[in-house]
Amino acid sequence: MDTAAYIPVFETDNAGVNRAYRLAVEDLAANIEPFKDGLLKEAAPCIIAGRGYDTPWTRDTAINIWNGAGLLYPEASRNTLLSVLTEDARGVRVGGQYWDAIIWVIGAWHYWLYTADAAFYPLFREATVNSLAYFEATEFDPERGLFRGPACYGDGVSAYPDRYVAGESFILTFREVFPEKCVRTGYGMPMFTLSTNCLYFEAYRIARRLTGDEAYAQRAAALKDAINRAFWDPSRGTCRYLIDTEGRCDAQEALGLSFALAFGIADDSQAASIIENVRRTPNGIPCLYPGFSRYDALGYGRHSGTVWPHAQAFWADAAAGRRPECLDFELTALTRNALREGFFSEIYHPDTGLPYGGIQESGGVANDRWRSQPRQTWSATGYLRMLLFGLTGLRFDEDSFSVSPRRIDSVREIHIRGLRWRDMTVDIDVSDFGGAADVRHEAGRHVHICL
Repeated sequence: MDTAAYIPVFETDNAGVNRAYRLAVEDLAANIEPFKDGLLKEAAPCIIAGRGYDTPWTRDTAINIWNGAGLLYPEASRNTLLSVLTEDARGVRVGGQYWDAIIWVIGAWHYWLYTADAAFYPLFREATVNSLAYFEATEFDPERGLFRGPACYGDGVSAYPDRYVAGESFILTFREVFPEKCVRTGYGMPMFTLSTNCLYFEAYRIARRLTGDEAYAQRAAALKDAINRAFWDPSRGTCRYLIDTEGRCDAQEALGLSFALAFGIADDSQAASIIENVRRTPNGIPCLYPGFSRYDALGYGRHSGTVWPHAQAFWADAAAGRRPECLDFELTALTRNALREGFFSEIYHPDTGLPYGGIQESGGVANDRWRSQPRQTWSATGYLRMLLFGLTGLRFDEDSFSVSPRRIDSVREIHIRGLRWRDMTVDIDVSDFGGAADVRHEAGRHVHICL
C-alpha cells in the first residue's frame, strides 16, 4: 500500500470531534487500493470513491485531494490523478464524465501546493492547457459566455428539473432520448449550471499561474462576469442553479454557492447576502433546495433535498470566514451522524440524519432502490476539510502557508502534531482564535505554531 502516508494527530477539547477525525482517517485509508487506468500504466495505490465503488472517478479524485488527502497520502494522490487522465492525438487531457472534469485542474493544483512535486508539474501544465482548449472547443457557448453541461457531481437525473427526466438515472440519457433538444457541438446537453461554470473560472485562474499567459486571466474575468449575469438573482439575494433554452431553475445549489464564495466570484455584498438567505435542514445544507415535487410522495430525491457531506464541507469552509456558526452547524451535524454509524456515509436524510439513498428514476419510474454507500471517501475527506481548512484555517500557496483559526462554540482548542507539508513538519496549538500565522517554506524545517 501507500508508503508515503503522513497522518497527523488532530485533537481538540471536543471528544466527539476527535473520534470523528479518527473515523475519517480510517475511511480514507480503507479506500486506498491498487488500481490501474489512464496514464497510470501499472497498478499502484489509488484513492477510490468508497466502499460501494471500485474506481476513483475524476471529480471524486479532485475533491478528495483538494480536501486534504494530498497532504496525508501524496503518493496515492499522485497515482489517482494520473489514473483519470487520457491521451490522444491532441495530447494529454482530463478524462471521465466530461462536464465537470475540469475540476481535476483544481485537485492537481492543490496536490502541487501540498507537495511541490517537480516531476508532476510539466504533465499537470500540459493536461490543464489541453483540457481547457478541448472544452472551449466542445462545450463553450460564446453567446452566453458560459460552458454547457450538468452540475458538479450531478450525474443523476434527480438533480434536475422535470424536463430532463428521460426514464433512467443517468442525466446523459437525456441526449439519447431527446437528441433534438441538444446542440450539435460537443456532447450537446443544453443546460448551464452554476457549480460547473465556477470550476472553469478557477481552472482559468490556475492556468494563468501555471503558464503566465494573461489570456487566461482575461477569460477568467469574462467568465466571472457571465456567471454573475446569468446566475445572480438580486431579487432573492442569491444565485440560481441552472439556466437553459426553456427557462431556469432557482434552486439553491450547495456546491455552486460554495464555489462562488470560495473563488471570489461573489463580491462581499453578494457573499453576505448568499449566507444570510441560505436554507439548511436539521442535518446540514442540502445538495439542492427545494427538492423536486415529483419525489414528494416517496421522499427526497437522491440528488435533491438530501445532505451530501462533501457539499456540506465545501459550504462550511466557504462560509466560515464570514459566519463561523455556519461551520459549527455543519461540523456538529456531520460529527453526530458519523459517530452514530461508526463511519461516513455517502448521503444522509435531511430530517432524520440516517444514511439515505434517496429517490431517482430507473426503468421508467421513480423508485427508492438507491443506497447511501458506506465509508464514502469524499464524505470522510470532507470532514478533514472542515477541520483542517474550515476550523484551523489552513491555506497553502506556492511557497508558504497560513493558519487563521475560526472561533466556534463546539471547539475551543486545537492541537495538531506531525502535519507534513512538502519536506517540512508542522505542529499547531490554538487556544487564541483571534490569532494568525504565516510560514514560508524552508527545507527540512520543523515548525511549531502557537496561537
